[in-house]
Amino acid sequence: MLVQNAREKPDTVAFRSKHLGLYRERTWRDYAAMVGRAARALEGLGVAREARVAIMGDPCEEWIVADLAAQTLGAVTYGIYPTASAGEMEFQMRDGGASVFIAEDQEYVDKLLPFADRLPELRWIVVIDNGAMYAYDHPMLRDYDSLVREAGCNDEEAVSLLETLASKIGPRDPAFIVYTSGTTGNPKGALVAHRRHLAGAYNLVEHYPLLANSQRTVVYLPLCHVLGRDIAVTLPLMSGLVPHFGEDVESLAQTLFEVAPTVLFTVPRYLQKFASQALVAIRNSSPLKKLVYEAAMRAGRAYARERWDGKPHGPSGALYAASQAAVFRPILNKLGFDQLRLVISGGAPLPPETAALWQIWGVNVCEIYGQTEEAGAIISGQRGPFPRPGDVGTVAPGWDLRLSDTGEIQIRGDYVFEGYWGNPEGTREVLGEDGWLSTGDVGELKDGKLRLIDRARDFIVTAGGKTLSPSYIENILRGSPYVAEVAVFGHARKYVTALVEIDYDTVSDWARENNIAYTGFTSLAAHPRVQALLRAEIDRSNAALARVEQVKAFRILPKSLDPEEDGEPVTPTRKVKRKLMYERFQDLVEAMYGDAEERLLAEGAGDVLASR
Repeated sequence: MLVQNAREKPDTVAFRSKHLGLYRERTWRDYAAMVGRAARALEGLGVAREARVAIMGDPCEEWIVADLAAQTLGAVTYGIYPTASAGEMEFQMRDGGASVFIAEDQEYVDKLLPFADRLPELRWIVVIDNGAMYAYDHPMLRDYDSLVREAGCNDEEAVSLLETLASKIGPRDPAFIVYTSGTTGNPKGALVAHRRHLAGAYNLVEHYPLLANSQRTVVYLPLCHVLGRDIAVTLPLMSGLVPHFGEDVESLAQTLFEVAPTVLFTVPRYLQKFASQALVAIRNSSPLKKLVYEAAMRAGRAYARERWDGKPHGPSGALYAASQAAVFRPILNKLGFDQLRLVISGGAPLPPETAALWQIWGVNVCEIYGQTEEAGAIISGQRGPFPRPGDVGTVAPGWDLRLSDTGEIQIRGDYVFEGYWGNPEGTREVLGEDGWLSTGDVGELKDGKLRLIDRARDFIVTAGGKTLSPSYIENILRGSPYVAEVAVFGHARKYVTALVEIDYDTVSDWARENNIAYTGFTSLAAHPRVQALLRAEIDRSNAALARVEQVKAFRILPKSLDPEEDGEPVTPTRKVKRKLMYERFQDLVEAMYGDAEERLLAEGAGDVLASR
C-alpha cells in the first residue's frame, strides 16, 4: 500500500513532522524512499524474516519508518511503552526475543544497557537521536542516521527496493506484536498478521466515513499501542488522515494549537486533563466571566439534552449558538480544538460527565470500544454526531457479537488476533476453537447499543451481598478535575472506600489561588484544606450514586503513581492494577475500615451521603 501510494500520488503529503521549530512535509514518495533505505540499513544488521525488532520512544517519523522497514524484511516488530519500568522492559525484550532494539534517544538506551548483556537474542542497539551519546562506548551501539546514509541508494532505488521486498510478504505473514496492559500480571504479546490488521483498521473507516476525506490529526498516543499504530501508520495508508508529529510530546498543548486538528484520537485521561485545565482557569477568572460562563452552560445543557432526545431546537438553538460564539468557541480556540469535526475516545471507559461537557462546548466526542486482541479493529463505536454519553455505540462492521450467560461480551470475526506470542495456554483461555473470543468485559445491549459494565474479574460483592461495579463508581469520581486516578474497594466489606491520587497540576493551581502553602506533592496531598476539597468532590460524586455505591471514606495517596517505577500499581498506560494497589497501600485501605471509622459512619455522614 505504501508503494502504491508512492506510485499513484507521489507528491501528496503523507505526514508532517516538526523539527527545530518548523513542520516538514513528507510526501508519499519521500515516505516510501525513507522506508526503503531503512530496510536496506536493517538488512545490513542481519534483520531478516522471522527476526524480531523492538522499538522504544515517543512518536516520531523515524519510529514509523523503522517499523515498516523491519516488516518489509519479513521481521516482526513490537513497541515498548516509553513509560515502562525497567522490569517490564526486560520482560518484553526477553519474551519477544528482539535481536535489534531501536531507541529514540539516550533515555531509552540507559534503560536497556543495565541488562542488555543478559539478553541472549540481542545483537544491536540502534539510536535515532544520538545527541547525548558522545560518551558511550558499547559494542552493540549503532547510529540510525549513519546506518541509513551507508545504505547508499537514491529515492528511486529505495522505492524499487521496497517494492521488491514487499512483494515477498504474504497477507498471512506475521506483522507485529502488541503487548497488553498487564493489569493482572505480565503483559501478553498479541501476534497480528498483515491481512488481519489492514482489514481491522479499515473497519474504523467503515464506521466513521469522515476519515475517508482529508483530515488533520496529531500523533501523540504511544505507537506500541494498537490504536496509536492505527493512527500513525495504518489509517493514513487507506484513508484521508494526515498525521502530524510534534517536536516533543511534552509540548502537546502547543502542537494541538499549531495543527488545529480536524480529527483527534484520544484516551479519556487526556480529555479529562484538557477539560480540567480549562475549568480551573474559568474558576480563577473574574466574577463577571464566571457569571457569563454559567449562563452559557445553562443554555448548553438544555440544548444538549434536546439534541440527545432528538427534539427540534426552538429558542434554545439560538441561545446556544450565541453561547457557543461568545463563550465556548474561544475556549476551544485556546486549546486548538475549534476545527475539530470528530473526537474518538478509546482505551478505557470515558466518564459520561466528561463526554457531556465537551459536547456542550461543541466538540463531537464519540466513544469506541476495542481491545488489543482485535488486531487494530474496534468492536463498537458511537456514531453521532453528538451521541448521548453512557454507551459505546453500535457494533462495528465485520463482527458477530453475543453475551454469555454471565453477560460477558464475546465476539467472532475476521479481525481476531493470531494468538499470544509464545503463550498457547493464554490463547486458549480467550479464544475458543469455534472462533469466539471472550473479551473478559461484562456488558449489555439495549436498543442496538452496547454498554460496558465492568471487567468480569473486577466486580466486588459487599458484606451485605450487593454486587457492585468498581469501574462505574471510579468513572464518576474521575469526573472531578482534581482527581487523577482512583481505586475503590469494598469486597466483603460493609461499605465502599477509595484511594485517590490527586491531579497535581489542578490541585496546585487551586492551592495557589487560595493562598495555601505547600512544599511538594506529599505536603499538598496531606493539607487539611485539600482533604476538604476532595471530600466535597466525593460528596458531589456520591449524589449520582446509589447509597450502597457511595464512597464512605477515602484516603489521598501520599505520592503520584509513576508507571516507570518497578512495583507501581499502574500499567504504562496508567490502568490500575487493583490487587497491587491494595498490597502497596494496604495500611491506608485498612485504616478506612477501623473501629473509629465505623463509629463515625454509624453516626451518619450527612444528607449528601444518604441521597441518590
